[in-house]
Amino acid sequence: MLKVLHDEQFDEIFQIIEQSFPIDEYRPYESQRALLSQPHYRIFAYEKDRELAGFLATWEGPEFIFIEHFAVKERFRNGGLGSKLLQDFLKQQRKPVVLEIELPEGELEKRRANFYKRNGFNLNPWSYVQPALAKGQSPVPLVIMSYPEPLQVQQFQSFKDWVYTNVYSFI
Repeated sequence: MLKVLHDEQFDEIFQIIEQSFPIDEYRPYESQRALLSQPHYRIFAYEKDRELAGFLATWEGPEFIFIEHFAVKERFRNGGLGSKLLQDFLKQQRKPVVLEIELPEGELEKRRANFYKRNGFNLNPWSYVQPALAKGQSPVPLVIMSYPEPLQVQQFQSFKDWVYTNVYSFI
């Protein structure tokens, strides 16, 4: 079962972030930790056999739930745990869920897009650039996936405006 993160688990969550994402896709430690004080930001952690196995870091907006980071600890991967965590999370949501992925051009990026498609997400035709999250990092072109339906153009624009104002403002 997914539980809201306990503050003392943050260091372990951050280690999973570092192992799972390119450096341009997450904030430095102090900036990432500071998000815990934001009222619309939450990290949901999953433990298996009393060990942190995975997490989802989310932002709740007025119209959407945005999954900013989702990862399973390396030793728990490829056994269906990611799908189980994602499905458990999606069943609890009352708003559409949106996430970003890198452009599905390389093999890893295509596999990631297919994982989300198998879990009910829709690849939308719109993209944007995530601004650099810290000095020395690079902007990242991303595409949007949504659940349970594809986004209409006005929904995408609303989401994009919201994410730039509320998520990327903490840089």
